Amino acid sequence: MGDGVRNYVLCGLLLVSASNAEPRPLAPLKNWDLDYGETQCIAYRTYGEAAKPITLAIRPSANGATYEILVEVPGPAPDSAEELQGSVDFGHGPIKAWLLHYRPTTTKLNLYQFRISAGDMDQARSASTIRLHVQNLPDFEFELALMPQLLTGLDGCVADLKRYWNMDGEKDGRIAKQAKGDVRKVFASPDDYPAEALRRGQEGDAQYLLLVNEAGKVAGCQVLLPTGVPILDAMGCVVIQNRAKFTPALDANGKPVRSTVVTPKVTWRTG
Repeated sequence: MGDGVRNYVLCGLLLVSASNAEPRPLAPLKNWDLDYGETQCIAYRTYGEAAKPITLAIRPSANGATYEILVEVPGPAPDSAEELQGSVDFGHGPIKAWLLHYRPTTTKLNLYQFRISAGDMDQARSASTIRLHVQNLPDFEFELALMPQLLTGLDGCVADLKRYWNMDGEKDGRIAKQAKGDVRKVFASPDDYPAEALRRGQEGDAQYLLLVNEAGKVAGCQVLLPTGVPILDAMGCVVIQNRAKFTPALDANGKPVRSTVVTPKVTWRTG
């Protein structure tokens, strides 16, 4: 075989190998931003192209028991939320997770919202990448860095959030009288059941952690016990925040104070 033929074959093999190679994980455009909000802790970072960045965000629940992983992508999104099958992989194998795909209010973006346990999230401490799979779509894969520091920062934010909302305040004396209200009464309409979950026959029991302010308003709602059906969990928070009203908690002097409320189980049944 002549050198020209040999070089041609070698070049062809290189081209085939390159075309079959998996896409590289997206590189970050900026450092992580850690936002200490009044009702949530969230870390986010942009990736890809500066003109059309993709945002990866990590948001722990107020008690740190679960984590949401969110991906925000430019482009048209569905008019109503849809539920999809997916997975989260930190390099140790996929963690199966249903996810919610929807359009945030007044934006032209797609938001994909995964939920995993704090135990599963702990895999991220040693991870160099995260791969997010959504059914019928190409995977999202992102480079990760400084994850031990980031998760430690989120842990600190959650600790501050617990103090701010007087979580466990009955134990240390900050709360003398608990907030009062019955969230089960606010689920009064059959229209509250998401059509997609009804069509699929999806059911489950959910429990919510509520942040109740000094006026008795639900300022924040997070899933404490998920049904395993994200669209039911999300609708539960929507209904509670829009309709529930509490008599606020009181301190030893009878002054209204911020507090947290764990709801009784909310049961979603199709029949």
